[in-house]
Amino acid sequence: MYELNHTNRHHPDQPQGLWETWSRGRILGLAVLLMAGNFFFQILVYVFREDLFLPVLAGAVLGVLLPVALIARRFRFSFRRDFSLSAPHPVVLAASALMAVCSLIPTSLLAELSLRLHPMDPQWESFFQEHLPTTTFEIILAVVTVVAVAPLAEEIIFRGLLHRLTSSMWGAVPATVISALMFGIVHGEPWFLFGLIGVGIMLAFIYETTRSVTACWVAHAVHNSISLWAMLGHEGGLAEPQSLTTGDWGLAAVSVLGIFLVGKFLLSMGRARPRPEGP
Repeated sequence: MYELNHTNRHHPDQPQGLWETWSRGRILGLAVLLMAGNFFFQILVYVFREDLFLPVLAGAVLGVLLPVALIARRFRFSFRRDFSLSAPHPVVLAASALMAVCSLIPTSLLAELSLRLHPMDPQWESFFQEHLPTTTFEIILAVVTVVAVAPLAEEIIFRGLLHRLTSSMWGAVPATVISALMFGIVHGEPWFLFGLIGVGIMLAFIYETTRSVTACWVAHAVHNSISLWAMLGHEGGLAEPQSLTTGDWGLAAVSVLGIFLVGKFLLSMGRARPRPEGP
């Protein structure tokens, strides 16, 4: 376990960044403020334009990415080091993306379970269907938001700050539980809650084995891109649980095997990686 505010204190030649100079409470406060900023700008933009994706884009850029950039510049923090935005080996990135693909069916089944326990709000279902992108511009906006910008903002908060902080305090398992629960809850979609928590667990595992928000970002982007493609091709009935077939359970079993094999590979790569600086 790493101790914040003590690492490198007596080594002036080593870099002094976020994790050496800020207290745990201050880092937690930053994560909370970024989440609040995200929500604030989403609501603000939604008031002026009811849309599925533009408020999300505004929340990610204005509420998370811009403040993080300003804080990093003000305190001379390193994006790569202090926000875990390293550039892993391409094989690690590919494995992270494959982990996201393998997790799609299991997390979808978890989402189905949530939907059965908590049916979707009819008003949200109606709003969703009415605001699906149809024009080229709307589709591009959806892709930029869902595949690139929003995943980066979320990974900085949930893995780069929240998971990293709680892992340094209590270890990997409690950090995974906390960050995955928060990831699921803040999305505000109880009808998909279990699926979102499953995605959070997958991303937390990737972070623990790679120590890279970049790897999590890639996995998150792959998951969202496939989900967006499925959403754009969906023809109604979103609020109704789907009937599961033997083939669905067979694919789920194959997916679980894939998760196990890719996870084992990432674990082996993680053990071979040099011990990182900071928590």
